[in-house]
Order: sequence, then C-alpha cells, then structure tokens
Amino acid sequence: MRMKWCCIAAALAMVVVLAYPATGMAAPEHWHAAALGGGELNFAPNLNSQLKGHGWASFDSVGQGIVGGGNLHLFYNTTKAHAGIERLSFAHDKLAFFAFLEGEAVISQLLSDYYKQGLRISERGIKASYVLLQTKLQWYPGHHQTLEIVALVRHWWFGTRSNTSPDYMLPANTWVFEPRIGYNYWNIDAPAEEWEAHRIFPRITGVAVGIDGGLDVRSNARVWGGTGSIADGRNDPGKVMYNVDQWLRAGWQLGQFVRLQLDEWANYGWKQDDITRRRIGGASPYVIPVPGIPWPGLISERLVAGQLGLHLKAKASSQHEFGVLVAGGAFNDVYRVGALSTYGGAGGLAVFGDLRFGPTGRYQVNIRASWGFPVSWLLDTPYFSGLVAFGARIF
Repeated sequence: MRMKWCCIAAALAMVVVLAYPATGMAAPEHWHAAALGGGELNFAPNLNSQLKGHGWASFDSVGQGIVGGGNLHLFYNTTKAHAGIERLSFAHDKLAFFAFLEGEAVISQLLSDYYKQGLRISERGIKASYVLLQTKLQWYPGHHQTLEIVALVRHWWFGTRSNTSPDYMLPANTWVFEPRIGYNYWNIDAPAEEWEAHRIFPRITGVAVGIDGGLDVRSNARVWGGTGSIADGRNDPGKVMYNVDQWLRAGWQLGQFVRLQLDEWANYGWKQDDITRRRIGGASPYVIPVPGIPWPGLISERLVAGQLGLHLKAKASSQHEFGVLVAGGAFNDVYRVGALSTYGGAGGLAVFGDLRFGPTGRYQVNIRASWGFPVSWLLDTPYFSGLVAFGARIF
C-alpha cells in the first residue's frame, strides 16, 4: 500500500513538473487559491444513540492560463490528491482539452461506512482506494452548449478495516476503463466568485442541465459483500457496467430579498455494484442530499431526486442568505437486499445559513441543521444531522 501511494505522489509531482516548462514563472495574479474545512454529524437517538460523522479539509489552487493558455489545477481534499490541466483551447476556441491525475486513499466512496435501513454495521465497512487518469475533449457547437467525450482509466484496490468481519468478501482489485459521452446546456447568471472552491453551495440564477452516458469495463469482477458461503446478490457486477446520468440546476430571483433554487438528479444503471452506485444522504456537497439521514445512508443506481431551497436576505445589500430546504426522491433497493427493481422514498427538511464576510465574500461559513422524514424502510426514527463548513479565499 505504501509503495502504491509513493507512486501516486510521484506521478502527481510529474504532472506539475511537466506543466511548468511551458509556463516559466507565472505572475502571482494568475493564481487563485482557497481553503475549506468542515464536517457533518448524523444522530439517530433511538438506534442506541447512534452518532456518526465525517469531516473534510481541502486546499484548492488554479493557475489561470499558465499552461499553453490553459489552467493548472491542483487540489487536496482529506485523502484525495488531484493535479490537472484544464481548458487547453484550440480550433478557434471551439474545442478544449482537459486531463488530470488523481488518487484517493482508504475512504473512497465511503465504503468504510456501511448503512442498512439507517443502521450502521461496522463489520461490513472496508477500505477502498484508487488512482486514475482522465482525459476529456469538449466541443462548443453553439451558445451555452457543450458536447464532451471522456476517457478515464482507474485502478481500484481494497482491504479490510480493523473491525471488518473476518469472512466478509472483498471486491476484486481491478483496472477499469470508463468512457463517457455527454451534453451540457449552461445558462447560469452568476459572478465568477460564485465558483470559487470555498463556496460549496453556489448561489444559482438561470438554468443548466446535463446528460451523459457510458460504461465501466473492468479487468476483474466477482461477487462480493457477503459473508462466508452467503453470497450478496446486490453486489454481483458484470465486467461491463452501464450508466445514464442526468442533472439540472436552476435558480430564480424573486425581488431583492427572495430567491428559489432547484437541484435535480436522475440516474439509471445496470450490472453495477456498491462501488459505482450513487451516494445519497446528508447535506454535504459530495452526495445527492436527503437531509437528516446518514451520509451515505442510501447507495442506489436507479433514482430520481431533487432539492428545492427558499433563500432569503434580511436586506438587499446583505451578503448573507438564510432559508429552508426540502429534498428527497425515489431510490431503488432501499432495504439493501439486492431487490434492484424495487423502489422506496426518502426525504428531509433543513434550515440553513449561507454566511459571507469580507470584500466579495472572501470568508464563507455554511451551517445546516436537518431532519429526515419518517419512512417505512428506516429503522427507529427520528434521524437528525448537522453540517458546519468554513472556507476562505487565500489569494
């Protein structure tokens, strides 16, 4: 394991080293950086006072236009490291090329936490790590529109944690080829500062929608997730897995003090397993949100979900927003037994504060408190969660 991560670190360093000969010494004003830290805590008082949470810390930097006119993007988030070159434009700016190298250790896809009907089962948590190389070509055929082709090669490896059941069957270590093709329509009216890395919940006005499809081709696949001689019908992946994914983001300013924001997701996959399925639950920016239930309380590949937020300002000149969010959807196999053609609902309610301080909101504070709606498949409701995150633009 240590040798593999030494190789990853060396490869990330190589990306940076190779980028700099084309750049020379970049002017400081070309660089932008931000830092972020936060965490989410989940609480189910009737499940033996089940208390669990996750934290994160990240540093994100972008050197704009310093690699042949493209951007150099470097970031670190908790156990993930990323180095990439973005938006190398050519063909009169009708085409752009992207490439990055990334690695994540131990907690990838949060397979370290196993939830079933809201109950955490520590004996089924495992270690999951990967390293990947991705390339992407974008074509801009018209105003607000993008077509893209993605080619990604990843290597996964897995291990047991100290509390993993001794007879729990691990997934196969494997190489994966993950090609995708997608279409995006982007007509968002927001200042550039809204997309800075320390803003984990951007404020949206306008509309954007995207759809993509693709497949994962594994070098090795086997049934995993059961114990002893008991196989897990939920995790019997094919060597080829398929997926179609759709998303929408929209926002409407209703006068000076009120804004509505809508996020929507849909996904349909087949021949998948819990490595590739979508993560659902909690209020963090890294999942499909369902307030109150644990992150990730659900893992699903067939779903329709959404979140609607009412955002309020005390006065028109204020940088702060407060409000209420309602989120939920329909998800397959909510009992996590392998009944992939069955569906159940989940939802929740959250109150939030989106606080910004300093010139152009240099400092960011996010606070969310959530409650999960009681549904038949969740054990022993109620479920609560809270999120706090702090971020700052460094330069």
